[in-house]
Amino acid sequence: MLKVIVPVKKIISRQETAALAVILVFLGAVFFLRSSHAEAAVTASFGFYAGYVMQRSRFCFAGAFRDPFLIKNTALARAVLLALFVTTTGFTAVNFLSTSHLLTGGKIYPVGIHTVVGGVLFGFGMVIAGNCLSGCLVRLGEGYLMQWATLAGLIGGSIAGSGNLGWWNELSIARSPAVFLPGLTGWPLALLLQYALIGGLYCFALVLEHRPPNLRRHFVQALEQFKPAAWFRQRYWPYLVGAAALGLGNTLLFYQWGRPWGLSGGIAHFAGWLCGLIGLNPLKWPYFNNPYFYQTSQYLLNHPLVYLAAAMICGSLFACLRHREFRIRRPRSAKYMLSALCGGLLMGYSARIAMGCNIGGFLSGAGSFSLHGWVLGFAFLGGAYLGGKILVRSFT
Repeated sequence: MLKVIVPVKKIISRQETAALAVILVFLGAVFFLRSSHAEAAVTASFGFYAGYVMQRSRFCFAGAFRDPFLIKNTALARAVLLALFVTTTGFTAVNFLSTSHLLTGGKIYPVGIHTVVGGVLFGFGMVIAGNCLSGCLVRLGEGYLMQWATLAGLIGGSIAGSGNLGWWNELSIARSPAVFLPGLTGWPLALLLQYALIGGLYCFALVLEHRPPNLRRHFVQALEQFKPAAWFRQRYWPYLVGAAALGLGNTLLFYQWGRPWGLSGGIAHFAGWLCGLIGLNPLKWPYFNNPYFYQTSQYLLNHPLVYLAAAMICGSLFACLRHREFRIRRPRSAKYMLSALCGGLLMGYSARIAMGCNIGGFLSGAGSFSLHGWVLGFAFLGGAYLGGKILVRSFT
């Protein structure tokens, strides 16, 4: 039997050609959306950008909450804190300098028992799945087959959480306050507390890694990573560069759209649309029970966050093809697929009862000065710790 050997240069050329096709199709879609669905054009543009940045920087929220416990590495955790710092600063500027205001457009949700339970479940789920919700979309663009199991779990969990939201609403959500920190303490003190907490956690992360607390030297080294001459030579961008880029992009999205970055709502709306296709009526579920917005289940697919989520996959795929890195990546065993599915189910369900995921609930939530966002972030840590324990016992 003759074997056909494809030259390496030809493979490279095919990936670059495919990257060009992806970007042209995406730009054409955005051009069409500008006239038919302007909000979706904005969110899709950001989604493509976020997918590209996360792929190039290997940015991973799951690693940020998991690695400090498992391997005593806080590089990703510190990067997330930088993203939160940039987001906080950007949101504050937009709040005072534009017509977009945090009190009306920010991710400010009730904080209560549902926040803690949902946060612990989500943190546990993203560790055993190997990625968070945003990471799942980015990995799909890179060709990871295991993340299709995670996505299936996210859809199934979102369906369960959307249908079960009424029970949680009676138990906790309706009884819990939505705390906007500047409204409670005033802007100067809220900013001081926000920056002090971010800075304190950053320093604690350095100490946890057994580094000497020489902050001046550390920040000088961190600033070196932002010099193009330094990070263009690397295969991937430094985590801190990716963090700053995501924070700036989130700020621009808030300025343009009037609402910050979120993802779990997009997955939930897509899941509801799928249920409508098979004859179910998701509009009776508490999460979608709003006849003003949704006359039929077909309207669910038009939610701007659905476009944002899909565009993140496209952005990651483009980055992967552009840099000749795309390939089909199969899981090591069926055990990993099962773990990804279970983790996705937990994340999909918990994102609904906690009213947000690692993006909308934590990054954009805490960046919006919502107490809910901070409580959710610490609950993620608790769930990630438990998930790490289970992961070590099950896969070693």
